[in-house]
Amino acid sequence: MLLSLKIVLSSIITVCLLGLIVVGAFIINPILFLESEDISVNNSQYLSAPRDNILINDVSMVGNKLVINASYGGGCKDHIFCLIASDTWLESYPVQTSILFSHEANEDMCTAFFTKLFIFNLSPLKERYKDLYRENSATIRLRIEGGYELVEISYSF
Repeated sequence: MLLSLKIVLSSIITVCLLGLIVVGAFIINPILFLESEDISVNNSQYLSAPRDNILINDVSMVGNKLVINASYGGGCKDHIFCLIASDTWLESYPVQTSILFSHEANEDMCTAFFTKLFIFNLSPLKERYKDLYRENSATIRLRIEGGYELVEISYSF
């Protein structure tokens, strides 16, 4: 019993040191996932940000975090990703705002295909809404542009 416990603990420590998480038959390498970043709320950035091609596979909300599963081509150069909200609001119910999932491919012509999770903190958008509307809770309809797509999701706080 003691020997098998040592083997299990040794395996867990090895897996942790390698930065790997084993889920069922799949190995997920969290190093491939980008760190959580804050959304930027700035209309001039929104209008001028790079719009290189990216495929949004899925979006979901986890509290104040927007999780985007996206795919893109490349592999030879560093790519830059950010989430930028326009600071203009569409007065509908619920209120809507346009968001750009910006991708700068740096003219990467390589053909490898990557799928990654991107996590963005939406608290700056929430604070901007609170400042403008003087309400502590709301639902905002996020209209997320990425590549050639428009994806919508509701953000409630």
